[in-house]
Amino acid sequence: MNKGTLYIIASPIGNLEDITLRALRVLREEVGTVYCEDTRQTRKLLNHYGINLPTRSLHAHSDQRKLDEAIDLLMNGKNLAYLTDSGTPGVSDPGGRFVNQARACDIPIIPLPGPSALAALVSICGFPEKTVHFAGFLSKKDGRKKRELERMSAAGGIIIVYESPHRVKKTIKTLNEIFPDADIVIGREMTKLHEEYRAGTMAWIMESLDTLTEKGEFTLAILPGKKVRARKAGDTEESIDFSEDEDPK
Repeated sequence: MNKGTLYIIASPIGNLEDITLRALRVLREEVGTVYCEDTRQTRKLLNHYGINLPTRSLHAHSDQRKLDEAIDLLMNGKNLAYLTDSGTPGVSDPGGRFVNQARACDIPIIPLPGPSALAALVSICGFPEKTVHFAGFLSKKDGRKKRELERMSAAGGIIIVYESPHRVKKTIKTLNEIFPDADIVIGREMTKLHEEYRAGTMAWIMESLDTLTEKGEFTLAILPGKKVRARKAGDTEESIDFSEDEDPK
């Protein structure tokens, strides 16, 4: 018996019109069951386009039994789709776990590209850099968060961060501590009815921070300047000025 195919399908990050024609065709014609991060969210998308498919949850806290069930269906020739709540699966979500087990069983895996908060924000940054470091959701612990950012800054390029509404202001303040000379672009509720974008220097963002609405999901793009405040042993800080032809060590 031929094995089924696992389709990894990007879903809209807000605006339901952003799904691709190919994704709709595959959902209508190729798959029999949709595995997803949250069946309620995915059902809204399917209902909007009149697609009547069974949905089964597979999220970060799902036990191994659910994953094994999906793999068994694929091994028995059933085509499946996997969608996350929004955006491209495998980026800051449990999609990677599903893909890894499917690949270990030599199951065909086909990505259907589409919406991504990461790509969407990079497209409107206008930063003169081609290197992008994706941090996803940073650690909730302050010390670890700063170390993560400092490591990415040392490599150069744009840093992309996802953040929740109740932590976004604290994270921006941390960014200001480490990257006081940075340029930053903030996307809130991207592609949705009340989407909002702010772009400017870190100093300007800090001046207007109190007016930032703490609702919805945030994506931040940071381009560190030449001066980066690096944490040293004993929690002391110093400003390091990199010349244009030197890389941070």
